[in-house]
Amino acid sequence: MEKHIEIKKPGLGNYHQYSKKLKNILYNTDIKDKRPELFNKLKSAILSGDITVNTEYLPASSVVFSMVFRNKILAEITIRSVVNEDISIIDPLVEHRNDLQKAIESSIWFDVFLKDMLERVFTLDMQRIYNKQRNRNREVYYGAKELAGQKVIEGKYERLKQVSITFIYENNTTKDTPAVAKIQLMDVVTKEVYTDLLTLYEVNLNKIVDVGQDGEDGESLNLVILRDFLSIKTHEDLCRFVEKYDIEFARLLIVSYMEAVVDDVQLLKIAGSEKFMFKLTEEMLLEERQEGHQEGHQEGLIAGKLLLIYRKLLKQKNREQIIDELELDDQDIIILDNFDSYAHLMRIHS
Repeated sequence: MEKHIEIKKPGLGNYHQYSKKLKNILYNTDIKDKRPELFNKLKSAILSGDITVNTEYLPASSVVFSMVFRNKILAEITIRSVVNEDISIIDPLVEHRNDLQKAIESSIWFDVFLKDMLERVFTLDMQRIYNKQRNRNREVYYGAKELAGQKVIEGKYERLKQVSITFIYENNTTKDTPAVAKIQLMDVVTKEVYTDLLTLYEVNLNKIVDVGQDGEDGESLNLVILRDFLSIKTHEDLCRFVEKYDIEFARLLIVSYMEAVVDDVQLLKIAGSEKFMFKLTEEMLLEERQEGHQEGHQEGLIAGKLLLIYRKLLKQKNREQIIDELELDDQDIIILDNFDSYAHLMRIHS
């Protein structure tokens, strides 16, 4: 029988009213190994309604996903669960001297780019929208690009390092698609793998089925936890998650999420980078096309213009400079002069 969860809902208003309480918890837990203690404090504050989910930056948003899964432990657990192999990841933050923004922006094509101790490449990418032909071509393109970017000295192709590309999809409606699909080059006659140099993985969150926490298949449980974490959209979702799971992977996901969303300034800087602005525009345009709305094209154009203006504002450009550098017409200037209203309607930070 499912346990009934008593939830105290947070009051209406902007998320920022909770950020002070969140900062107090994160910055005042002063112990050597603070993770277990932090989770307990966060869980208590979540269930009491003192802190909640940031609806502008949900766990599945690309910016937050990139920040959360830069954590070495989270990256290892996630990749192990997908590829079914014990791997040891090189800490991406240590590699970039603990500069989170530099670590994130070092990967042009992927949300998360990692290497293991054998210099093999592993990537993680979060995708809200699934379009079969487009996404499959994109997976192959990105994988081939990463593979072709390796240096081949004196024709020694046997020294090329393996590349494993993982795309996580929120809602893949394709029939007969497994929870985790593994794609490699194969000889169509013998059915043998031609090479394992490039492997593509599709993780379909909506295809992952529940398993018991006491079950033997721990990797499957981790995938269920990943599904439920990336599906958090409301305060109720967040409460159910912290009540349901009390193992390291789940605890660390919550702590890392809260650490990611507590710093508004850093979030804005990372979200405003060319990498994420391009991805957001691309997803919004695709979403509008899939919904089939006549106004979708126009909204997509507005979203794209908003993101270009947003970049200029982050660089502290004035009105005249923005108009000149972006060659804005009269309609575009209306968008510029009403930026806050348009950005709110288009949910530019989602």
